[in-house]
Amino acid sequence: MTHVPVSDSASWPPRNAPRCHASSEVLTLVGLPEAGTANSSITYVHWAHLPEWIKKVLGEDWRAAGSGYVSVKEATTHASWRLERKRAKKSTYEPAIRIDVYVQSHTDADEVLDLAASKQATRHFLASILSSTSRHIKEVWTRGKLDEFGEYSMQYIRGGRFIVVAGPTIIDIWRDMERTVEHFEDYALKLLEHTIRRDSPALTAPVIIRGPLSVQYHEDERPNKILVHSVDERFELYFELDRPIAAANATTEGWVFLFNKWVQDVAEDSVTVRLMFMVQEMGSHVVKVHFADSETLISRTQTIEVEVVE
Repeated sequence: MTHVPVSDSASWPPRNAPRCHASSEVLTLVGLPEAGTANSSITYVHWAHLPEWIKKVLGEDWRAAGSGYVSVKEATTHASWRLERKRAKKSTYEPAIRIDVYVQSHTDADEVLDLAASKQATRHFLASILSSTSRHIKEVWTRGKLDEFGEYSMQYIRGGRFIVVAGPTIIDIWRDMERTVEHFEDYALKLLEHTIRRDSPALTAPVIIRGPLSVQYHEDERPNKILVHSVDERFELYFELDRPIAAANATTEGWVFLFNKWVQDVAEDSVTVRLMFMVQEMGSHVVKVHFADSETLISRTQTIEVEVVE
């Protein structure tokens, strides 16, 4: 069973993100091609579980700092990790590498993953990263040398940071301290090699099989509106999904109630996710719930109406 509180530390996308032709101008400045129509056969997995495999990939002297998280909101999942390395001949650790993984998941009118729209959103997001500097972009960024790991890549001209783009996924790896620059590229390559999947099947979003339900074993499968009774200003919603998730979230306009935490119960033939809320105002509220795939971080959003009564 997975029990996860909500993280408020995510700050993405970057503020003042450029859109549309402004994004194209930014990407053209650094020599990136126009958006292609071909689907990439490269995907990335396991970033949500980095603390479980980091020692196997980089060695026993490495660990993930406790501040890492996976967070999801509408159409975007963000995994953020800070890697620490043990100091030589000491038992203490120091910051070494920072990793941010962003996955866009836009859907069409039939709630099917729209890969073209997701890739376009990824380009907008990349442009916002490249332009988030006070210096001219061409003084900071250049085309990367890791194109074999995606559709294209970028890097700092002076080294120390790599960005790889594959379909709807951006992987941003940068060093946290100068002392790691000598072997930084080797570390980045090991991380990418461990998580890349070539010739992978088409990406799909998690499927909500049943829910929202106000009790775990309700008869209705996919109600658009649900009545819940607040108990001590709290209530819960249940969802049954077709696969495990890495993160869950719920958003609504205003502050009528707050999403508190989520619990995941993975059985042999089912995955049940329980979302817990704290109520600040009774009545009818439009809520968007978000779930991110445990492996690929592709997400699903469903809009529901919740009627909260005493």
